[in-house]
Amino acid sequence: MNDSHLPLSFSVPKTATLDTLEAVLAIARRGGLQLAALELDSRTSDDTIFLNLRAPDPDLLDLFMARLHNVIGIADICPMDDKVTRMHVA
Repeated sequence: MNDSHLPLSFSVPKTATLDTLEAVLAIARRGGLQLAALELDSRTSDDTIFLNLRAPDPDLLDLFMARLHNVIGIADICPMDDKVTRMHVA
């Protein structure tokens, strides 16, 4: 069975990048998702985080997206289909 993938990006304030990323990855772990790729872009005023998550059930990815909107400090949540080709996927 092939896993479903969710490539996405979101922005966080530079002062809260590690705390926010820790919260996001904890939500993913508790939701049964696997981290396939992670990239951080610090060139702008906010940090942009690119993630690619995998799950055996696409509904788990939908649930993750719903929970992601509740994390304080995250802005510009954007699923991205083209980014996955540029990221290394484990």
